[in-house]
Formats: sequence, C-alpha cells, structure tokens
Amino acid sequence: MDIVEEIGTAPARPRRRPASAARAVPAAAPAAGTARPEAPPGPRTALKDRHLLGIQGLEPEEITLVLDTARVMAEIATRPVRKVPTLRAKTVVNFFMEPSTRTRSSFEIAEKRLSADTLNFSPSTSSVTKGESLLDTARNLEAMSPDMIVIRHKASGAPHFLARHCRSAIINAGDGWHEHPTQALLDAYTIRERKGRLQGLTVAIVGDLMHSRVLRSNLFLLKTMGAKVRLCGPPTLVPAGIASLGAEVHLRIEPALEGADVVMMLRVQRERQKGTSAFPTAREYFNLFGLTRERVRLAKKDAIIMHPGPMNRGVEIDSAVADGPASVILEQVTNGVAVRMAVLYLLAGGSLGELAS
Repeated sequence: MDIVEEIGTAPARPRRRPASAARAVPAAAPAAGTARPEAPPGPRTALKDRHLLGIQGLEPEEITLVLDTARVMAEIATRPVRKVPTLRAKTVVNFFMEPSTRTRSSFEIAEKRLSADTLNFSPSTSSVTKGESLLDTARNLEAMSPDMIVIRHKASGAPHFLARHCRSAIINAGDGWHEHPTQALLDAYTIRERKGRLQGLTVAIVGDLMHSRVLRSNLFLLKTMGAKVRLCGPPTLVPAGIASLGAEVHLRIEPALEGADVVMMLRVQRERQKGTSAFPTAREYFNLFGLTRERVRLAKKDAIIMHPGPMNRGVEIDSAVADGPASVILEQVTNGVAVRMAVLYLLAGGSLGELAS
C-alpha cells in the first residue's frame, strides 16, 4: 500500500495553562539593573506531543519520564489484582498490518491492565483485502471515536501519515525499516534496571542493521541518553552512512564486543531481503557474527545479553547464550508491558505526578 505523502511530524499538543495562573499575584519588579533570577526547570511530568511516532526528536527528559512512569506501572504486575481504572472509558484500536507476537500481545495486556476498551484489527478479516486504502480504513475506524490507535505497518511513515489525518493519538508499533519506539524504550528500561544508568555505557548492537527498525530507535535513544554505541554486521547488511548518526561501525564482531556493557543481537530479516541473500549460508553467518559463549567473554564480566525477538537460534545467537545467566531476553518481554502501559497512560493525558499521588 503506497503512502503518497511525504513523512512529516505530528503537531505538538498544546500545553494546558494551569488553573491557578489567572489568580497568580505578579511578583514585584526587580530593581533597576538587576536581573530577575530564573527558577531551575523541574523534571518533566508529561509528554510534549500527543503522538508517539518515533524516538528521534524526543528530549532526554521525555525518555526519562516514560522510564520512571514504567517503574510505577511495573508494580501493578506484582499485585493480586493486576488491574487499575486509569484508562476506564478510553478506547484503543490495535491496528496491526504485519505479524506480531510480543508487541501486539504486550499492548493488549497493557491496555487491559489499565482498564481500556480495546478493538483488535486484523487485515485478513478486514476490507483491506478488498482494496480499501490505509486512510479510508483509518477514517472508518476513527468514525467509531477511539482515543488511541496503535499501528504496525510495512510502510515506513504510515504512523506519521495517520497522525496528520486522524484526531486519535497515534502510537507507532513499528513502521517498515524506520522505527520501533516502544521497543527501544523497553530496552532502555531493561538496561537501566540492570545497570542503574544509561549514560556512559557501551552498547554493542550486532546483526542485520540494514532492515532493523529496532536498531534505529535504539541508536537514537542511546545516543540521546549519553551511551556509546557500537554497530556490527556483514558489509551487505550495514546501511550506508550509519556512522554519521554517531555510532562506531565494525565489520568484525570481536572488536565490537570488546569491553561492552550490553550486547544486543538482531535477527536476520530474510523476509525483507526480497528473494536475495546478504550472505552465503546461515552456518557461515553464525561462524562470523553469531554470539557464542566464547565471544561473550570479550564483553565485560557483568555484561547483559539482549534480543528484541523473535530469535533465530543457531544463526545470530547460540542457545547456551540465549538461555544463559547473562541473558535478559525474557525480562525485556516482561518490561514491555510496563513500558507500554506508561506510554498509553502518558498519551492519554496522564502525568507522573498524578500517578504518584
């Protein structure tokens, strides 16, 4: 399905003026020649935009806000009754035009735990199979007055397209090769929970860099938060100019892993290679770029191993590593629910201050 308009950015949500502003008493004017001291800005308590279309453009304070809110949301999963009325009377449409297991299930669980009403949209049982356009489908869904639309689409820019034409808040659950913002946020949450920080860490990302929206979102986020990023993959799977985004690029896995705090493996996306192969065989790829126990020893002793899934065992990662003590792969899945709860809550107009109180 073609996206005929260029990718744009969604308009920022207007900031709400505090009710107390009209009653505020103006401060006395400073003496002549004296500069009025400025109060230091406090921590951000709400997102500045009403959509989440990507990580690129988010401020460090916004990323921190999502991660801090997710920590509060994670506590809900420890309760006997894992449900809160935060999004009661809100309707969320899960508009997934590509296959998904973790992301779709994670969003559905997050919505249910927040008491939202949900509608799951499947292209195989919709009018898309009859030739209906993306815009017409979205407009028909919006005619039912949903508050948010979570979209995954094979076309890069599809969420931005909807954001310009829909009144609902749009959440990007992965668009083509472009971005996957909630995956990067849950990865950052997992790293911060394990390491206590993001700034100053060395993160090695290895695998199919060419086709990975997870790579792009993680690269934007980690650089924004002050981490050092190393990228590694075969030359046929390294995008031209990727180093200009501030990452080191390696064509051998060993120097990429040396002294790393975090190792993130990426799946080889054969379905996006359009009938061609970027390497001769899966065995050769594993021999040159697979993460084995021997290669893990090149990283720091307390390094953690990550993978956004689904994994191709024996291709990009050895089963002994995927299931080993350094692996946090299943923690990523668990943390995805809390992070997506945080995103839904904040885009619905919630704030961390209100949640804490």
